[in-house]
Amino acid sequence: MSPLSWGFPTVAASTWLAMLLAMLGHWTMIGEPKYGLMKPGQNIPFISDIGAQELKPLFIIGCITTVLLLNLSFYQYVQNKGYINSLCAHGSFLFTVIGSIGLILLSVFDNIAHHFMHDTCVTIFIVGYLVSAALMCLDYIYLGITHALQESMLITSFVIKMSFIVIELALIIAFQITEHTHYNKNNMAATLEWVIAFVFTGYILSLIIDLLPSTQRKLHNSKGYQQLEMSTDLA
Repeated sequence: MSPLSWGFPTVAASTWLAMLLAMLGHWTMIGEPKYGLMKPGQNIPFISDIGAQELKPLFIIGCITTVLLLNLSFYQYVQNKGYINSLCAHGSFLFTVIGSIGLILLSVFDNIAHHFMHDTCVTIFIVGYLVSAALMCLDYIYLGITHALQESMLITSFVIKMSFIVIELALIIAFQITEHTHYNKNNMAATLEWVIAFVFTGYILSLIIDLLPSTQRKLHNSKGYQQLEMSTDLA
Protein backbone atom coordinates (compact mmCIF):
# COMPACT_ATOMS: atom_id res chain seq x y z
CA MET A 1 0.00 0.00 0.00
CA SER A 2 1.39 3.36 -0.98
CA PRO A 3 2.67 5.71 1.76
CA LEU A 4 0.40 8.26 0.11
CA SER A 5 -2.58 6.31 1.47
CA TRP A 6 -1.77 6.68 5.14
CA GLY A 7 -0.39 10.12 4.40
CA PHE A 8 -3.94 11.36 3.72
CA PRO A 9 -5.18 11.07 7.34
CA THR A 10 -1.87 12.44 8.62
CA VAL A 11 -2.19 15.63 6.58
CA ALA A 12 -5.94 15.82 7.29
CA ALA A 13 -5.38 15.69 11.06
CA SER A 14 -2.53 18.21 10.81
CA THR A 15 -4.70 20.59 8.78
CA TRP A 16 -7.61 20.31 11.23
CA LEU A 17 -5.39 20.80 14.27
CA ALA A 18 -3.50 23.72 12.68
CA MET A 19 -6.78 25.43 11.80
CA LEU A 20 -8.13 25.14 15.35
CA LEU A 21 -4.89 26.38 16.90
CA ALA A 22 -4.66 29.26 14.41
CA MET A 23 -8.21 30.38 15.21
CA LEU A 24 -7.68 30.14 18.96
CA GLY A 25 -4.27 31.80 18.72
CA HIS A 26 -5.59 34.65 16.60
CA TRP A 27 -8.41 35.35 19.05
CA THR A 28 -5.90 35.40 21.92
CA MET A 29 -3.40 37.65 20.14
CA ILE A 30 -5.98 40.30 19.23
CA GLY A 31 -6.98 40.69 22.88
CA GLU A 32 -9.66 38.04 23.34
CA PRO A 33 -12.54 40.17 22.02
CA LYS A 34 -16.21 39.40 22.61
CA TYR A 35 -18.21 38.71 19.49
CA GLY A 36 -21.82 39.51 18.72
CA LEU A 37 -23.46 36.28 19.85
CA MET A 38 -21.41 35.85 23.03
CA LYS A 39 -23.44 36.20 26.22
CA PRO A 40 -22.71 39.01 28.74
CA GLY A 41 -20.84 36.69 31.10
CA GLN A 42 -19.19 34.59 28.39
CA ASN A 43 -15.42 34.98 28.04
CA ILE A 44 -14.64 31.99 25.82
CA PRO A 45 -15.97 32.06 22.25
CA PHE A 46 -17.41 29.10 20.40
CA ILE A 47 -15.46 27.93 17.36
CA SER A 48 -18.29 29.23 15.20
CA ASP A 49 -18.00 32.68 16.82
CA ILE A 50 -14.41 33.01 15.60
CA GLY A 51 -15.23 31.25 12.33
CA ALA A 52 -17.83 33.89 11.50
CA GLN A 53 -15.33 36.75 11.75
CA GLU A 54 -12.25 37.71 9.74
CA LEU A 55 -10.93 34.14 9.84
CA LYS A 56 -13.96 32.74 8.02
CA PRO A 57 -11.92 32.04 4.83
CA LEU A 58 -9.42 30.06 6.93
CA PHE A 59 -12.28 28.17 8.59
CA ILE A 60 -13.83 27.24 5.24
CA ILE A 61 -10.54 26.27 3.57
CA GLY A 62 -9.45 24.28 6.62
CA CYS A 63 -12.72 22.33 6.74
CA ILE A 64 -12.73 21.64 3.00
CA THR A 65 -9.11 20.46 3.01
CA THR A 66 -9.67 18.25 6.05
CA VAL A 67 -12.74 16.48 4.67
CA LEU A 68 -11.23 16.10 1.20
CA LEU A 69 -8.20 14.28 2.60
CA LEU A 70 -10.35 12.34 5.06
CA ASN A 71 -12.67 11.15 2.29
CA LEU A 72 -9.68 10.08 0.23
CA SER A 73 -8.50 8.08 3.25
CA PHE A 74 -11.85 6.34 3.57
CA TYR A 75 -12.02 5.72 -0.16
CA GLN A 76 -8.63 4.06 -0.04
CA TYR A 77 -9.75 2.01 2.96
CA VAL A 78 -12.91 0.78 1.20
CA GLN A 79 -11.13 0.09 -2.10
CA ASN A 80 -8.65 -2.21 -0.40
CA LYS A 81 -11.17 -4.31 1.48
CA GLY A 82 -10.51 -7.87 0.44
CA TYR A 83 -13.09 -9.78 2.43
CA ILE A 84 -16.75 -10.52 1.76
CA ASN A 85 -18.37 -8.22 4.30
CA SER A 86 -18.07 -4.79 2.67
CA LEU A 87 -21.46 -3.44 3.80
CA CYS A 88 -20.11 -1.80 6.94
CA ALA A 89 -17.11 -0.38 5.08
CA HIS A 90 -19.25 1.17 2.34
CA GLY A 91 -21.78 2.39 4.89
CA SER A 92 -18.99 3.97 6.89
CA PHE A 93 -17.74 5.75 3.78
CA LEU A 94 -21.26 6.99 2.99
CA PHE A 95 -21.73 8.50 6.45
CA THR A 96 -18.25 10.00 6.26
CA VAL A 97 -19.34 11.83 3.11
CA ILE A 98 -22.54 12.97 4.86
CA GLY A 99 -20.56 14.19 7.87
CA SER A 100 -18.11 15.93 5.56
CA ILE A 101 -20.91 17.79 3.78
CA GLY A 102 -22.19 18.92 7.17
CA LEU A 103 -18.74 20.17 8.19
CA ILE A 104 -18.24 22.16 4.99
CA LEU A 105 -21.71 23.69 5.14
CA LEU A 106 -21.40 24.69 8.81
CA SER A 107 -18.26 26.63 7.94
CA VAL A 108 -20.02 28.39 5.05
CA PHE A 109 -23.30 29.10 6.87
CA ASP A 110 -21.86 30.85 9.90
CA ASN A 111 -23.46 31.03 13.32
CA ILE A 112 -24.33 34.73 13.03
CA ALA A 113 -25.97 35.12 9.63
CA HIS A 114 -27.41 31.59 9.39
CA HIS A 115 -27.87 30.39 12.96
CA PHE A 116 -30.49 27.66 12.35
CA MET A 117 -28.76 26.32 9.23
CA HIS A 118 -25.44 26.31 11.06
CA ASP A 119 -26.82 24.28 13.98
CA THR A 120 -28.44 21.82 11.54
CA CYS A 121 -25.15 21.30 9.74
CA VAL A 122 -23.34 20.78 13.06
CA THR A 123 -25.79 17.97 13.83
CA ILE A 124 -25.23 16.41 10.39
CA PHE A 125 -21.47 16.62 10.88
CA ILE A 126 -21.48 14.98 14.32
CA VAL A 127 -24.03 12.27 13.53
CA GLY A 128 -22.32 11.44 10.23
CA TYR A 129 -18.92 10.78 11.76
CA LEU A 130 -20.24 9.00 14.84
CA VAL A 131 -22.26 6.58 12.69
CA SER A 132 -19.25 6.14 10.40
CA ALA A 133 -17.04 5.24 13.37
CA ALA A 134 -19.71 2.87 14.74
CA LEU A 135 -19.91 1.02 11.40
CA MET A 136 -16.14 0.61 11.30
CA CYS A 137 -16.27 -0.87 14.80
CA LEU A 138 -18.98 -3.30 13.66
CA ASP A 139 -16.70 -4.27 10.81
CA TYR A 140 -13.92 -5.08 13.26
CA ILE A 141 -16.31 -7.10 15.42
CA TYR A 142 -17.30 -9.06 12.31
CA LEU A 143 -13.64 -9.85 11.68
CA GLY A 144 -13.13 -10.99 15.24
CA ILE A 145 -16.22 -13.21 15.38
CA THR A 146 -16.37 -14.60 11.85
CA HIS A 147 -12.65 -15.06 11.29
CA ALA A 148 -11.42 -15.36 14.87
CA LEU A 149 -8.97 -12.61 14.03
CA GLN A 150 -6.77 -11.29 16.84
CA GLU A 151 -4.60 -8.76 15.05
CA SER A 152 -3.09 -6.23 17.45
CA MET A 153 -3.19 -3.25 15.08
CA LEU A 154 -6.82 -3.93 14.24
CA ILE A 155 -7.70 -4.19 17.93
CA THR A 156 -5.89 -0.90 18.56
CA SER A 157 -7.89 0.81 15.81
CA PHE A 158 -11.11 -0.64 17.23
CA VAL A 159 -10.30 0.60 20.75
CA ILE A 160 -9.47 4.09 19.48
CA LYS A 161 -12.68 4.38 17.47
CA MET A 162 -14.84 3.02 20.28
CA SER A 163 -13.17 5.45 22.67
CA PHE A 164 -13.87 8.26 20.20
CA ILE A 165 -17.58 7.35 20.10
CA VAL A 166 -17.93 7.09 23.89
CA ILE A 167 -15.91 10.24 24.66
CA GLU A 168 -17.59 12.35 21.98
CA LEU A 169 -21.07 11.25 23.05
CA ALA A 170 -20.27 12.08 26.67
CA LEU A 171 -18.88 15.48 25.68
CA ILE A 172 -21.85 16.24 23.43
CA ILE A 173 -24.32 15.39 26.20
CA ALA A 174 -22.35 17.56 28.64
CA PHE A 175 -22.24 20.32 26.02
CA GLN A 176 -26.01 20.26 25.54
CA ILE A 177 -26.62 20.33 29.30
CA THR A 178 -24.21 23.17 30.03
CA GLU A 179 -25.38 25.20 27.04
CA HIS A 180 -28.94 25.23 28.41
CA THR A 181 -28.26 25.34 32.16
CA HIS A 182 -25.56 28.01 31.90
CA TYR A 183 -27.17 30.00 29.11
CA ASN A 184 -26.07 33.40 30.46
CA LYS A 185 -22.39 32.46 30.50
CA ASN A 186 -21.78 29.52 28.14
CA ASN A 187 -18.08 29.37 29.08
CA MET A 188 -18.28 25.68 29.93
CA ALA A 189 -20.23 24.89 26.75
CA ALA A 190 -17.69 26.78 24.63
CA THR A 191 -14.81 24.95 26.30
CA LEU A 192 -16.49 21.59 25.66
CA GLU A 193 -16.98 22.48 21.99
CA TRP A 194 -13.24 23.08 21.60
CA VAL A 195 -12.49 19.79 23.36
CA ILE A 196 -14.92 17.95 21.05
CA ALA A 197 -13.15 19.43 18.03
CA PHE A 198 -9.68 18.48 19.32
CA VAL A 199 -10.81 14.91 20.09
CA PHE A 200 -11.92 14.63 16.46
CA THR A 201 -8.23 14.96 15.55
CA GLY A 202 -7.55 11.65 17.27
CA TYR A 203 -10.26 9.94 15.25
CA ILE A 204 -8.72 11.17 12.00
CA LEU A 205 -5.30 9.90 13.10
CA SER A 206 -6.75 6.47 13.90
CA LEU A 207 -7.20 5.92 10.16
CA ILE A 208 -3.42 5.76 9.84
CA ILE A 209 -3.56 2.38 11.58
CA ASP A 210 -6.10 1.10 9.05
CA LEU A 211 -3.98 2.21 6.11
CA LEU A 212 -0.50 1.25 7.33
CA PRO A 213 1.13 -1.35 5.07
CA SER A 214 1.68 -4.69 6.76
CA THR A 215 2.92 -7.87 5.11
CA GLN A 216 2.02 -9.89 8.20
CA ARG A 217 -1.72 -9.37 8.31
CA LYS A 218 -2.60 -8.49 4.65
CA LEU A 219 -6.06 -7.39 5.74
CA HIS A 220 -6.52 -5.16 2.72
CA ASN A 221 -5.57 -7.79 0.18
CA SER A 222 -8.10 -10.22 -1.23
CA LYS A 223 -5.52 -12.97 -1.75
CA GLY A 224 -4.17 -12.55 1.75
CA TYR A 225 -7.65 -12.65 3.18
CA GLN A 226 -8.50 -15.84 1.33
CA GLN A 227 -5.45 -17.37 2.96
CA LEU A 228 -6.69 -16.16 6.33
CA GLU A 229 -10.09 -17.76 5.73
CA MET A 230 -8.48 -21.04 4.65
CA SER A 231 -6.28 -21.17 7.73
CA THR A 232 -9.31 -20.45 9.93
CA ASP A 233 -11.31 -23.25 8.28
CA LEU A 234 -8.44 -25.71 8.73
CA ALA A 235 -8.20 -24.78 12.40
